[in-house]
Amino acid sequence: MSINPLLKLKSSLVFVSLFFCTQSIAAEKLPKPWHFDSNIYRELIENSDDYMLLNKYIQWDKCSTMAPATDRMALGVHINPDDPDFMRETILDLYPVDNDSFSDVINQKIMDLAFEMADVADDDKTSDDSVVTQAAWDWCISQDSQDFADL
Repeated sequence: MSINPLLKLKSSLVFVSLFFCTQSIAAEKLPKPWHFDSNIYRELIENSDDYMLLNKYIQWDKCSTMAPATDRMALGVHINPDDPDFMRETILDLYPVDNDSFSDVINQKIMDLAFEMADVADDDKTSDDSVVTQAAWDWCISQDSQDFADL
């Protein structure tokens, strides 16, 4: 029983196109949770009076700015290893810890992680690919959402 050459060609084309489609889907970068459009609570709060959802929404947005900021500060510390006092002052200018709110805790964590993780900060990588960004995100999103109520 011989297979029609046209059928062989069609099945080969289907296989190849499915292969390339699968490869292109796998190669696409999934959005990171700290991307602005990734806030899963954005649509949920539109028609809700639930304060817990609102707090989670605020938390997500705060964490999405905190994570890449921490990576940038760690890069600054990494690039300026001979002047840690300058970097400490710079970070405090950008992220002060004198507001008597939970933002002080977040800003202090930016400072702490920047110095703790400066050795793994890599200026060849984007914030999306940074272990510093991921560590800051993991810490921030694991905090109690109630802490973000007044931010």
